[in-house]
Amino acid sequence: MTQAIYQWVRNLAVYYIVLEAVIHVMPSQQYGRYIRYFMGVLLILIITSPLLNLLNLDSTMNARFRRELLEEEFLNSRWGKVYGEYADSDYYIEAYEREIESLMRESLEEVLGKGCEIREIHVEMELEEESQKLGAASVQIRLSGAENAQLRERVENELAGTYEIPGEKVEILFEKVG
Repeated sequence: MTQAIYQWVRNLAVYYIVLEAVIHVMPSQQYGRYIRYFMGVLLILIITSPLLNLLNLDSTMNARFRRELLEEEFLNSRWGKVYGEYADSDYYIEAYEREIESLMRESLEEVLGKGCEIREIHVEMELEEESQKLGAASVQIRLSGAENAQLRERVENELAGTYEIPGEKVEILFEKVG
């Protein structure tokens, strides 16, 4: 706990040193308000970081941000120009599915801890025609150990909160070890 407080104070000190350096190095004052705005947002993030860590919201926010960034890359209109006619092919949807599986594995390992091993995650995505947005058609997760209602609930909550996947699209299977 003390180490976390020292780290937080150190981050604040570095922030103020960088702020002063940037303001003094700036050639003209016309960009001053933009620098102050950006540095203000950064200060808010530094100040709230202990609270985010305490509530375990930092990993949730990171996972959501990475998922949104990946989806934005996939659905970016430039893909059609860069990759031509292959932009809507199954190849890119499969690559997206594998990346989402990887992100899910990371976030679920944090949620489940050492008590349960993730054997397999399989995600099937679908492209909704009217909204041009990717959504999960189904998710299948195989976990080691005996069936556990608490683990099932934690996995479903993580998928619903971070990946916006409703429980009816999630199948959780438990495999007995041995």
